[in-house]
Amino acid sequence: MPFPNLDSFTEELKNRPVRDIVRDRIFGGTPYVFRARPTSADTLYDFIAKQFAISRDSVRIVGSAKIGFSLSPDNFPRRFTPRSDIDVVVVDEKMFDLVWMALLDWHYPRRSSGLARTDSDWARHRRREVYWGWFVPADIHFEGLSFPEALKPVRELRTRWFNVFQGLSMFPEFSSRTVSGRLYRTWNLAYAYHTAGLNLVKEIASRSK
Repeated sequence: MPFPNLDSFTEELKNRPVRDIVRDRIFGGTPYVFRARPTSADTLYDFIAKQFAISRDSVRIVGSAKIGFSLSPDNFPRRFTPRSDIDVVVVDEKMFDLVWMALLDWHYPRRSSGLARTDSDWARHRRREVYWGWFVPADIHFEGLSFPEALKPVRELRTRWFNVFQGLSMFPEFSSRTVSGRLYRTWNLAYAYHTAGLNLVKEIASRSK
């Protein structure tokens, strides 16, 4: 499937189910960033999959690096540039549930007594992420929290996550870019997130006509 320009993509949004566009354009095909060298996408998928011991089918490049322009409702249709980041989706129930269970181990002993302000704010952010079915492990911080020992599995995953994505810099095709990842529990949750975002983009595109 050829890469769309903005006009053809806007027309596609009008005439095709959004979930089908997510399947074909966002999660399927060669990423725009590697259009001249598709094997680089395989290098990225294979490296991340090996480091996390997951299937390479559980890793996908998304965002402007995938299609050539931003599909974020806040940035649509900003073009992908030589300085743009590469965003990656990683889908794995085991890693997601490791974070989720550590959060519960940390919170349950104080469920009745309540949490201090810093802990409460932090827990609220994590609950929101669990509700939507994703975490960004690199963005989970622990400064000022009580009982941090219970969160050791999350800290270890955060470090591992950071090291894996930093490890991509050993490859010349990734060394000049920031590559970051978001962890989803299932593909259905990843589809739900990206379908909702693309529906917002569809509204923006229709208003701009």
